[in-house]
Amino acid sequence: MQQIKLVALIAWACLALGSVCTAQLARIGALSAAGASDELKRAVEDNGYRLVLDQGWTAEFWFVRQLKTETKDTSGALYPELTNGEFVGVVDLPQGMTDFRGQAIPPGAYTLRYQLIPQDGNHMGVSPNPDFLLAIPIASDRDPEQHYAYKKLVALSAQSTGSSHPAVIALETANEPRSMSRDAQLTVLTIAIPTARGGAEKLGIVVKGTAAQ
Repeated sequence: MQQIKLVALIAWACLALGSVCTAQLARIGALSAAGASDELKRAVEDNGYRLVLDQGWTAEFWFVRQLKTETKDTSGALYPELTNGEFVGVVDLPQGMTDFRGQAIPPGAYTLRYQLIPQDGNHMGVSPNPDFLLAIPIASDRDPEQHYAYKKLVALSAQSTGSSHPAVIALETANEPRSMSRDAQLTVLTIAIPTARGGAEKLGIVVKGTAAQ
């Protein structure tokens, strides 16, 4: 029954935006991806999510049990209570995906860490929002409690693309939890993750779409 409600909510969100899509979102079992450390398995929820979009594209997510939010003033950020480098979860991509820069992320499992892109001349205009998740191969990021300096985080994420640029998954404005919205450019999955301070943080994750060229 719960799965039927999830599918119906996703379909309603797509129709409300005037677009047609095929999507399924279902709860799945524990993280068991090859290479996932015991630390990662303990850090994420016991049950993940399987998202299936058009043409059978699939992504499986396991989100952290609690986000470590804190109150701070971060100008322009969609999610100012998150901390740079914070572990958010794991994604398994059986067919791979294209990141927000248009780079190919090969099939495999990746950790996801939050990062604000620097507001400098190299990044201005890259995205209307500065909030991203950086994908890192799980074999290279075994401890979710590990803190990485910005340059180290970028270098680890660049292993996902085989280039000098990290694998960046954009964050957008969140909608209703466990729903999907779509416009001409972006497909956004919204998930609510519990926080250490109580309540939950809704994250809008861009699962399809690239930056305007």
